[in-house]
Amino acid sequence: MNIQKLLYQNVLWRGLFYLVTFILNIAIARHFESGLTGTLYYLVNVYALITLVTSVSLEAGIIYFASSQKISRASLFMFSIVWVMMMTFVMIVLFVLFTLLHVAGITSRVFLYALMFISGNLFITFLNSLYYSKSKFILPNVTGIIINCLLIALIFFVDNAHWLTNGKYFSLYFASFLLQGLILICLFFINPGENLQLRLPSVSELKILFHYCLLTFASNVITFLFYRVDYWFVHHYRSAEDLGNYIQVSKITQMFFVLPAILASAVFPLTASGYRQEINDLLKIVSRFIFFLYGILCLFLALVGRWLFPFVFGNSFNKMYIPFLFLIPGVLALSTLYSLTAYYAGKNRVMINVKGSCVALIIIITGDALLIPSYGISAAAAVSSVGYIAYHIFVLSVFTKEYKTSIRSFYFFKFSDLSRIKKSILKNIN
Repeated sequence: MNIQKLLYQNVLWRGLFYLVTFILNIAIARHFESGLTGTLYYLVNVYALITLVTSVSLEAGIIYFASSQKISRASLFMFSIVWVMMMTFVMIVLFVLFTLLHVAGITSRVFLYALMFISGNLFITFLNSLYYSKSKFILPNVTGIIINCLLIALIFFVDNAHWLTNGKYFSLYFASFLLQGLILICLFFINPGENLQLRLPSVSELKILFHYCLLTFASNVITFLFYRVDYWFVHHYRSAEDLGNYIQVSKITQMFFVLPAILASAVFPLTASGYRQEINDLLKIVSRFIFFLYGILCLFLALVGRWLFPFVFGNSFNKMYIPFLFLIPGVLALSTLYSLTAYYAGKNRVMINVKGSCVALIIIITGDALLIPSYGISAAAAVSSVGYIAYHIFVLSVFTKEYKTSIRSFYFFKFSDLSRIKKSILKNIN
């Protein structure tokens, strides 16, 4: 197995998928403008939280136990299908109950969107984990790329063809997640390399699976909330146009976290390493490389963002610039933290990350409740930035105490670091 080739495939195809997804986001923003875009992505945010809760982070256990072959892939595949069907049944029951109770806002259209989005994303998440556990990075990402490219192409026909209205496009958008999930299931079935002896995991296997996922689930829920809890405050206190502008700012900042996440997962099989000083050096090198690279990029966007954001997303997104400026310190703090959080996760010390993210979440919820009603989306951005910085300080303080190292060594980049990063990656791969 050429592990270096597989690593490059992972980075390449995941990067292409994120790029196409971002282009789709731009196309949706330009056509539907800030008001409708804000409403769409607010629904997506609510559905994403429900997806996270209903998944109970089983994807983490699936990829771990499938990779280690402690539970057969066929059993995990069957359990994934059964779990999604169970969650779908629960959602249908809840919809019927809410309808009988006349709960406001729960319409058949909203429920159908939720059903397609949540079920589809559960299928996608679980199947991707099974593919990744066998180092198959191309197929799941290509499937997502093709479907997103079709959605981009369809944008040009909205309102230009009698058969495609705004409402019908939204239906196709949410249906695309379910379609992608079903395609991945079919491809898994017909894959000649899979030995599908259709059986569910044993009770003992299910116990270790859920035990493994429990702490990861708690961490993921907290992380999700401190990334996106401000959406609910902006939605409640501000206009749909403000919400659309703020969500686009948030989506731009989330793109900054793609490279650190990929780099962290690629560089750090550190649980097997016993070289304390080498780990110390590597973490600092990656952190200051990201800080240097993103510092330049943020400076560029700070200089040109006032006209660039409306130019890219459309004239209705003319409120993005100031919130983005407030988010820059938080972006730099959080993106340089990925190496440390990946390290503690790899050392099975996730509680350090959980404690830090709890600190951030408390700050963000308190600040949003106090400031967003009066100061709007600029306050939301500033509060999130403070929360991210607090998370950064907490985790970094724990690490520097353990390794007796200086804080400044995480920020000042040296050009010799590039070659050291490459050597460290190749060494860990070998």
